[in-house]
Amino acid sequence: MSLLNVNKIDPSTGTGLELGSSGDTITIPSGATLANAGTATGFENHFATTGFSAYIGSTQTCTSGAETVLTFDTERFDLGSAFDTSAYTYTPPSTGYYMFNFAVSFRGGANTNLARCNVGMKKASSTFQDWEKDFSASYVLNAGTSATIFANVSDTDAYKLFVNITDQSGNPQVLGTITNSYFEGYRIA
Repeated sequence: MSLLNVNKIDPSTGTGLELGSSGDTITIPSGATLANAGTATGFENHFATTGFSAYIGSTQTCTSGAETVLTFDTERFDLGSAFDTSAYTYTPPSTGYYMFNFAVSFRGGANTNLARCNVGMKKASSTFQDWEKDFSASYVLNAGTSATIFANVSDTDAYKLFVNITDQSGNPQVLGTITNSYFEGYRIA
């Protein structure tokens, strides 16, 4: 191995500089810093085209014991324009590994009447993941749940969240606003 000590390398033609050849590995040693003051190309930034965050704008009333699609109708951001606020779905623009986060806040139709709160994620029309909280031994008025899901997205089917809430007297609700019920995600690899 040879060592070349210089302060600056400029291409002789002024059109670009190439280090190594196709198939070569260029190693940046531990502790070294790669500083970029120009435009970096060829590096993937999945978040820039797949990141989204949406929430339910106002409280959503559900029918007790019935599956209800959650109405994520307000976007905080949608970097790849892949979240549909009218269908309440996210359609990944590319395959890869994704991380999804959600939080859902529930309220019973009357005090201490929530019996069961079920949240599910569907891919196309099939249930992809499912979570349940059972309060039938001791009913409650309010409940909430949140989860992080890592998914290997092998096609570009739409994802959406749904609930099935059982309330002992009346129609339960999913609380709206950005801090109560949200759905977000992005491609990580």
